[in-house]
Amino acid sequence: MLLADLHINSIANVEIARRKMYDSFMLLTNDVPFSAKATSDFSELARHFAQAENKLVAHVSLKRDGQGRALDLDFVSQSKPAFNGMVAQQSEDGWHIARTYPVSANWVDQEIVNQVREILLLKSREELLTQNNDLLRKTMHDRTDSLNRLATEFGNIQDIDTLLHRLLEEVLGVFYCEAGSILMKEDGMLCFRHTVTENVDLTEKMLMADGKPLRFPIDRNSMAGTAAVDGLLVVKDAYNIPAIATYKFNQTFDNLTGFKTRAVISVALRSGQNELLGVLQLFNPHDPETREATEFFEDDQKLALHFARMASLAIERSSMTRTLVLRMIRLAEMRDPKETGVHVKRVSGVAKRLYVAWAKRRGLSQEMMDKQLNHLGLAAMLHDVGKVGIDDAILKKSGKFDPDERSKMEMHAHIGAEVLLGAKISLDDATRDIILYHHARWDGTGYPSHEQIVQTLEKLGEDTSNVPQPKGEGIPLNARIVAIADVFDALISKRAYKDAWAPEQVREEIAKCSGTQFDPELVELFVSDFDEYRKIHAEFQE
Repeated sequence: MLLADLHINSIANVEIARRKMYDSFMLLTNDVPFSAKATSDFSELARHFAQAENKLVAHVSLKRDGQGRALDLDFVSQSKPAFNGMVAQQSEDGWHIARTYPVSANWVDQEIVNQVREILLLKSREELLTQNNDLLRKTMHDRTDSLNRLATEFGNIQDIDTLLHRLLEEVLGVFYCEAGSILMKEDGMLCFRHTVTENVDLTEKMLMADGKPLRFPIDRNSMAGTAAVDGLLVVKDAYNIPAIATYKFNQTFDNLTGFKTRAVISVALRSGQNELLGVLQLFNPHDPETREATEFFEDDQKLALHFARMASLAIERSSMTRTLVLRMIRLAEMRDPKETGVHVKRVSGVAKRLYVAWAKRRGLSQEMMDKQLNHLGLAAMLHDVGKVGIDDAILKKSGKFDPDERSKMEMHAHIGAEVLLGAKISLDDATRDIILYHHARWDGTGYPSHEQIVQTLEKLGEDTSNVPQPKGEGIPLNARIVAIADVFDALISKRAYKDAWAPEQVREEIAKCSGTQFDPELVELFVSDFDEYRKIHAEFQE
């Protein structure tokens, strides 16, 4: 009759098993000398295995021995015992050493048998602690490994918005949270830039108020502001913050969204020079197995600080790339007042949203979308950078161009593409396509011509043997997307030379150009989600 299996993988396990065996022998025999000797024999054998770092299982059984009963132990190890005086037999499940200890000349009462089984199976306090610590170590190790693996992946993301979104998606899984947000420091304030929740419908509601991004001062009056100042803030229950705390929880946020904030951890994101970049906030952790609500414990706090350091490096690196792009835009802005920093940010934001709609219709994976967005976001901002090479007299002319002026103006596509001459990085492929083709038309009547495109690509050292005509799907997807985003922003924005068009007028104009100037499928996706594109425009004001 098998009573229990004792797993003995360390010296600590030997001591726990020794006590269990002694109590069992005493219960069966009530003989102190015998119980002590049998227990000593058991622990000596178990200790040899433990010292040799062998994984050992002791099958404990009560068997008939002649007219009486004996406690039978079958020690099984995956490795052959390396000590003298022990004869081991090998079988399919490992190496066996058997021990038999007579415990009674008579039948053993079933109640005693049950008590012995209970002693052997009952988890001791030490076993529970050891088991729990092992689990915690493994969990922390797995979570830390996941974060370190992500550090390499994040280092390859150039677009800051794509990076922030990916950071939040991953951090929710690592910390088992319902939601997370990243606030970036902008103009001396903390501005909500990205939020991810388990409930997709809540995500956009958590970023905006009255069509504008939510903002907080950098002070100790809010949870995010306190973290920005102090580095870390942990709140067990947002609805029961101690009265002495300087910060408060604004319940309006929950009332507007339907989200129920509970536990919160807020961590400052700082550059290598210790400058504040923003704040990472995580909400409502839960047990990954039971889904029961928990809080942010000490290990979670340490891990959050580790993640924040890693995220800060990635954000700083992507921000530098974005800063370089915006500096190029400023050069263009000095030449052409229409090409402002906010204009290109809006074009980028609209282009990325339109691409996601197109990709989802085709069932593309999130990984493929992220890869494309990483390039599209920055490349779209550079769509008209070639205007730096156009004469001021043409760029700043308020009236219509004559044929010669228009021809010179159209050269900005070639000039912009040639800026990339000799560069061979993935971002440049997307940028080149957008710069060269975003004035191409679906019906083939745009510019540059096929011949002009081939000439420019040859200068860039590209293979031109299979360059398609700049019409229809021969126009790269990125360029077809940016064409709509650029025209939309030009029409709906006020300029020195024109008033802003009414939103419905803009929508009708984009729809009217389907199949002539623009890709019909992209137009369909754009006009069906027109109000969301208006929100992007409202987010970045001149």
